[in-house]
Amino acid sequence: MKIKVITGLKYIVLTVLCMSVLSCKRIFDFEPQNALSAGQAYRNVYDADAAVLGIYGKFLSLAERYVVLNELRGDLMDVTTNANMYLRQINTHTETPDNPYVNPLPFYEVIMNCNNVLHNLQIMRQENRLTVDEYQQRYSDIGAIRCWLYLQLGIHWGEVPYVTEPIENVDDLKDQSKFARIPFDQLLDKLVAFGESLPYKDQYPAGSSLQTTYDSYNMNKIYIFKKTILGDINLWKGNWAKAAGYYNNVMNAADVLFPSRDNDQFFETYRIGYSTSINGSKWSTIFQEPFNERYSNYENIWVMPFDKNFAPKNPFIDMFSVSGSYLFKPSFKAIQNWENEESNTNTRVGDTFRKDGSYRETIGGKNEIVKYLGKYSSGSPFETTGKWILYRAGILHLRMAEAANRDNRSSLAYGLVNNGIRPAFDDPTDLRAASSKRSRNVTYIQQSAEVGSPYYLDAREGDNPVWRGPLTRNVGIRARVSLNNIVIDSAKYFDLNTPVVITKTNDVITNIKYKPITNQAGLTLFTENMIIKEAGEECAFEGYRWGDLLRIALRRNDTNYLASRVAAKFPVGSAEYNQVMSRLSDRANWYLPFKW
Repeated sequence: MKIKVITGLKYIVLTVLCMSVLSCKRIFDFEPQNALSAGQAYRNVYDADAAVLGIYGKFLSLAERYVVLNELRGDLMDVTTNANMYLRQINTHTETPDNPYVNPLPFYEVIMNCNNVLHNLQIMRQENRLTVDEYQQRYSDIGAIRCWLYLQLGIHWGEVPYVTEPIENVDDLKDQSKFARIPFDQLLDKLVAFGESLPYKDQYPAGSSLQTTYDSYNMNKIYIFKKTILGDINLWKGNWAKAAGYYNNVMNAADVLFPSRDNDQFFETYRIGYSTSINGSKWSTIFQEPFNERYSNYENIWVMPFDKNFAPKNPFIDMFSVSGSYLFKPSFKAIQNWENEESNTNTRVGDTFRKDGSYRETIGGKNEIVKYLGKYSSGSPFETTGKWILYRAGILHLRMAEAANRDNRSSLAYGLVNNGIRPAFDDPTDLRAASSKRSRNVTYIQQSAEVGSPYYLDAREGDNPVWRGPLTRNVGIRARVSLNNIVIDSAKYFDLNTPVVITKTNDVITNIKYKPITNQAGLTLFTENMIIKEAGEECAFEGYRWGDLLRIALRRNDTNYLASRVAAKFPVGSAEYNQVMSRLSDRANWYLPFKW
């Protein structure tokens, strides 16, 4: 019997990872008469694993909807002439109730599956079918997935029913007398509370039956990185230090993954290091290389594969390739953002690496989004294996910068976005070459914050004594793609009459006192605008944009912020421009109608 269980699990893992959930559907079917009983479906840890993987298989079906809602509603993606009227409605925020994209059912189907699994995992623990560790790890994983799903519902629909118990029929959620809808802000409260209650916030440990390799797919990047969603829900709620603490932990996850500190992976994984971005030339490999390629995986934190041999098929080929349906293209605004950048070399114009790695102009003048196409070629139309990157180091660092900036840690935010942590806190009067700086005693060089703070990130490097901080290779979002630092008008925000004071003992820096800030509120807004603009150029088309713009608009209570930025993807004065400005100037239109 044990052999059958393991073989069955392997079949489910293979089919789920390769995007088929036929076996798991029997477990999670919404029709009670077609479902297996808990006693039949949840006998041991292998059945629990099958349930977990079934959730991920179901989750993968959301890829197309996730990208459409988060990017087409924003300012960086536009429709082509091939798009149908429903996609055009999403693009101009004029959705009608019959638009299939306003239907929240696909998200709730996965949520109801999560609720069923969580319920049965609790029963398994009560009946000692799982150990404490087995239960806590799987419960927390599915709980984090559910948090992610509810955050998406809040972002797009605003008021939604928050249901955490199994129900017999998902259509019952339409009945507001039974399942009242709660406002987004209250939903965030519940997500924060539930997220904090998760008993296991780390990833599956080595040796776990879920932490292995199947059919060449390494499992460790497939599962949600729980601390990223915990950071995100706290960022949305305005819990800056709490969010930063989670982001900090992810940035330093290599402390656990590679404790020997003797390889590139320790210094590069999740840390925006120079080895993965030499002159920016490797930036596009994050998206183009196969699922298991080593260096792109330094950057990718949560990523799921599509396999050409299994369903569901990779939806991105059809969405973006000129060889497919070619429904979407970069907006005029997205292209303009990259072209207007200033390179820090004399050999390139604009944000070349990120522009070329995000879209290309094909024969016939069509602008084709290439981030999702990997190595796909029209000459090999059946080679559609690809990946869906859900979280990577680029967005992690930008979110950390956003939290730090709102908590008055402007220097840290500036360093993360521009040329790295170390330059933001090093001796500003030391003009020696970077290589000679290693000769200094680094013991007291000022760091981003006090040890133990969520903002403490050690980027020191020196040979007296020998020291390589975990983030010593951090180069910043812009420097790794060869862009100049964003210039701050210091006179607006700092007292320029006060000198920088550097205290040294025997040539050892013991303290740096910078020019005092005279306009913290203004500096915070300037830096926040810088972060969100940079997020658009770094993470265009990846599924973050609408949420980023909405979060800032809500934080500032500014309808014009959202309306003007989304409308900017259309020519000023055009019918689409005027339509979006009018629609999004009314806060009631920020969310989709809750219909299914």
